[in-house]
Amino acid sequence: MEKALLSRYLGSILVTVLATLLAKMLSVILSPTDAVMIYLAASVFVAARFGRGPSVLFSILSCASYNFFFAEPLYTFEMYNRSSWLTLLVMLITGLVISGQAINLRRQEQLTRESTVAAENERIRNLLLSSVSHDLRTPLASITGASSSLMQNSMPEGIVKELAGSIHQEAARLSRIVSNLLDITHIESGAITLNRQPYYIDELIGAALSQVPAGKHKLETHVEKDLPLVYADGLLIEQVLVNLLENATKYAPQGSVIALDARRSGDEITISVADSGLGIPQGDEKKIFEKFTRRASDKSGSGLGLAICEGIIKAHQSRIWAENRPEGGALFSFTLPVAVNVSEEVPHA
Repeated sequence: MEKALLSRYLGSILVTVLATLLAKMLSVILSPTDAVMIYLAASVFVAARFGRGPSVLFSILSCASYNFFFAEPLYTFEMYNRSSWLTLLVMLITGLVISGQAINLRRQEQLTRESTVAAENERIRNLLLSSVSHDLRTPLASITGASSSLMQNSMPEGIVKELAGSIHQEAARLSRIVSNLLDITHIESGAITLNRQPYYIDELIGAALSQVPAGKHKLETHVEKDLPLVYADGLLIEQVLVNLLENATKYAPQGSVIALDARRSGDEITISVADSGLGIPQGDEKKIFEKFTRRASDKSGSGLGLAICEGIIKAHQSRIWAENRPEGGALFSFTLPVAVNVSEEVPHA
């Protein structure tokens, strides 16, 4: 702290020297009064850059420099002309006033930035509370209703199984919501750590497909033959694939095909998930990866899935992007680096 304060005072002295040299170099075409303007301009820079203390020091030094180099008699601190005293007094007062105004402006800018940050944090907090309360309300209501029904006597076995299945499904949904919130918190705090290992991409794809019910969609995979191993955190990449597949099943029409493709592109493997839905609104290809972004028609989901995907892929120092398919629908793609110099032992996803 003391070192930083000393550097600001030294900076103030350096600016005084530079302003004096500039004024002296221009003295052949400028009057001594014009030199005052150079000092005053420099005082604004010092106040904005170094703060109040160095600014006061600059005002004093600049007055002394003006007296020594520009006021008659030159190169002395004596002054015979009364107007020179007045010039110095006005210069000192004006310099201090300008410095004070510059400092106040700097403080106001800082307060404005803090206010903007606080407003943005409040907006995000409100979005989070709104999103979480909405997402939690639906599964909790389903679980409460199903469990209340189970408490009734003489319920047919088929109905019991159906209600138990509903409770299990909604509990899993709650688990995903909480998991997404924890994941986005870890990603934004930089606490995410990668356990990178070599994996066959088709094993990661298979593991992800086993976690996503196809429902009334047709899931198709197209994995290029003899793909090399990828170097990644298998569990996190599975989560990316699951999020992309769930996103596709949410927006693709029933009975349509959801295609998962993997192919080599140089030293990378590109994995893509394509659907036949409405596609991405023009200009929103990057925006959809922001937190809490979801379609107006989407009444489920927290808008965190794609943000989590982007955070995980960026942690791998790789790329993820979205685009519209020429034939209709959306295409989400990401890359993973090819593993090099790895053991021949077959890894497990």
